[in-house]
Amino acid sequence: MIETETKIINFDIEKFKESMKAKGIEHSDRKLQRRWVFSLPSKNGENRFIRVRTNGDITTLTYKHRAGETMSNTEEIETEVKDFDKTKSIISKILGEGNYKENYRTTYNYKGAEITIDEWPNIPPIIEVEAESEEKILGLIKELEIDGRVIGNVGIGNVYSIYKEQPPENTKGQP
Repeated sequence: MIETETKIINFDIEKFKESMKAKGIEHSDRKLQRRWVFSLPSKNGENRFIRVRTNGDITTLTYKHRAGETMSNTEEIETEVKDFDKTKSIISKILGEGNYKENYRTTYNYKGAEITIDEWPNIPPIIEVEAESEEKILGLIKELEIDGRVIGNVGIGNVYSIYKEQPPENTKGQP
């Protein structure tokens, strides 16, 4: 399956939250996301990895192959798994230790799209908009008046480099 999403940076978070509230768009509680990421060999600048992630309610195992920075550049295969720690242990036996990261996520669901605020250590919050097409994403950004810089479906390391920050090797704690 191809994942179609974009990240938006340099936006006014309070304006965004107020706009969503004024439009009656409900959000989930702010949840801690814990993840282990295991890099896979790649060529031509592609980004391939396996991720084990949990928000405390749902745990998933995901394969991602990101072949560029457009909105529709990522192959994603994801399945729900039962146990975060055991799944991480299995993957570690195959691929090595991996890299642990934490962030906070607040999720809004609107017109079949998922819009999130992701909070990472040492950088401003990021909005992600995921929908079935680039046209829908761009339409929602316009409709919801989300200001900021649209940067495509890039990895978090790329976002850190935009801010001239190095992503922490292993992140634990509050962003």
